[in-house]
Amino acid sequence: MDRYRKFLLIFSMVIWFFVISALIIYNFFPYQKFVRVTFQGLLCGSKMAVSIDGVKWGFPGASVSRIIFGHEALQGKPLFELKGVSVSLAPLSLFKGVVDLKSEALAYGGNVKIHIENIPFIRNSTPTIYTEIKKADLSQYPEGRLPWFKAISGTLEGSFKNKIPPLFTEKQSGNFSLRLKNGEIKEIATKNGPRITIPFKDIVVEGVIEGNIIKIQKISVESMGNVIKGSGMIESNDLEQKVDLKLFYEAIQKNAPLPGKGTITISGNQWATDIEIAREIKVTPGGTKKQ
Repeated sequence: MDRYRKFLLIFSMVIWFFVISALIIYNFFPYQKFVRVTFQGLLCGSKMAVSIDGVKWGFPGASVSRIIFGHEALQGKPLFELKGVSVSLAPLSLFKGVVDLKSEALAYGGNVKIHIENIPFIRNSTPTIYTEIKKADLSQYPEGRLPWFKAISGTLEGSFKNKIPPLFTEKQSGNFSLRLKNGEIKEIATKNGPRITIPFKDIVVEGVIEGNIIKIQKISVESMGNVIKGSGMIESNDLEQKVDLKLFYEAIQKNAPLPGKGTITISGNQWATDIEIAREIKVTPGGTKKQ
């Protein structure tokens, strides 16, 4: 009888662990909340939708064949997607009263890793999300999905770190760093001129996240013929969307996509952006203007 009771106790504990693990992963599946909060400032995350295909439960986690992220502005077309997603729970974190999740996925020929620490379970805590992107080939990204340009290519790598209070996501904080190499931005729609294509060797974007505001502290573009630098901010919430970026460019070759010197002002909102290019005009001693 004692042996039978011990067996029931151990069996009950195992079942309890599986049930708790399944509930935690289901309710805190990282992409659902992560995508809305992380992309709130960049793409108005409150208007994004997430669909999940092919969920399979395992121990101690789950796998998903595909996760599709949509936006109401695209009218049913995917904004981007992840494939071959795996999510695992760190069982020992439960003894600390929190939940830690790790996830990996494939995205456009590259890898995405997401690690979420300190998800509240028994005790109050502030989750921290670490995201790492490696060798994503943006030439595989469909054309015409983003409003700022027709297409983009290059190899993307970068990282995000976000702290997100569960009850006050508008108070999130964090930082990010993105690097895109050896590609081109195709057919940028400008307000006061023709569409332009900018091939580049290196693009670096760095900044911080403060609530619904993304402060871009550094934009650096090493183009085939131009050097472009700037900064600005992107803000978004349920009531307002705002983009305010200012870049300065200079041609370092005669056949540069942007000749001479000037400024690039990006304003409006994320899905109706105005890109205006103003070339610097020099006045000669004789009083004539020279571009």
